Amino acid sequence: MLQLSLELPRKPFTISIQELTVETGSTLCLFGPSGSGKSSILSVIAGFETGCQSAYLAVNGRVLIDTSKHPRISCPPWRRNIAYMEQSARLFPHLTVEQNILYGTRRDVDRAWITTIIEATGLQQELRTHPSRLSGGMSQRVALARALATKPNVLLLDEPFSALDWLSRRSLQDLIREVRARFSMTIILVTHQFTEAQRLADHIALMDQGKILQVGSPRELIEQPASWRAAALVGYTSRIEAPDGASLWMHPDRVVMGHKPGLGTPIPVVVEDVTWHEGRQQVTLSVRPPWQASGTMEVNLPPTEAVQIGEPMEITVLSPRQQESSLADLAEPTNQLVW
Repeated sequence: MLQLSLELPRKPFTISIQELTVETGSTLCLFGPSGSGKSSILSVIAGFETGCQSAYLAVNGRVLIDTSKHPRISCPPWRRNIAYMEQSARLFPHLTVEQNILYGTRRDVDRAWITTIIEATGLQQELRTHPSRLSGGMSQRVALARALATKPNVLLLDEPFSALDWLSRRSLQDLIREVRARFSMTIILVTHQFTEAQRLADHIALMDQGKILQVGSPRELIEQPASWRAAALVGYTSRIEAPDGASLWMHPDRVVMGHKPGLGTPIPVVVEDVTWHEGRQQVTLSVRPPWQASGTMEVNLPPTEAVQIGEPMEITVLSPRQQESSLADLAEPTNQLVW
């Protein structure tokens, strides 16, 4: 179990988490816009960031940071047994794959564990290869194997796949899922892709300006966003005003054709434009009175749906209706998170 609280001054805001608890063997994703404080939190956990105004960190009951003590407790990074993996593999070019994996391990390293890690990452045939001969995806596999070689209690992933092509990224996502399941690894992930967060994380913490807006499973965040800002972070694009004055939040992927009140809220629309994106139709719609919207909206429909520009129709939006009083641009964040 990992327990964290911190106050870390940053311009123009302070990163503030009162209590964060991550159960052993689970995966948490910190998700939010650039500059919201996600990577800084990983740096505090890893021991690279020492500028906290106040902080407490414990892993499996072992206190690694406690600024309330005199003198302060601050365990150095190399004694925390926490592995950190970032976007760049940072492999040593003069060392082979095997030597890179073993770098940083002790002389009495558990060779059976190293063999298990090499097999899990699929590097058996590359051990004598030098990094210059590796693809980007294979280099990241080596970096992951090196991170796992010391049997860390926690694995920190700071956008490690963002520079890779789609196929390599998908393959490494599968590898991370396998590593977590096989070794019951506690993982904290930072990513800018919500699709990646949904695929890898048990829970996602939505962050903005140093605060956590909402935490929940991928399904909970999509189906029950706590505020418009949280909804926008997970992909909601439009706010539509119903005839009764309530507001409807619309996600492009949470729409079905036709009048289906048993699934959500039907609204009348007109088709303004149709384009194609990654095998799906992107349909631009405008609402018809008495409904109102600030502008047009886009929805994603399967290729089997036949729509024509200028056609009046109904869609059913699978989205919670929110009262106007809840439509603050940024809801009051919560910092007490346990799962």
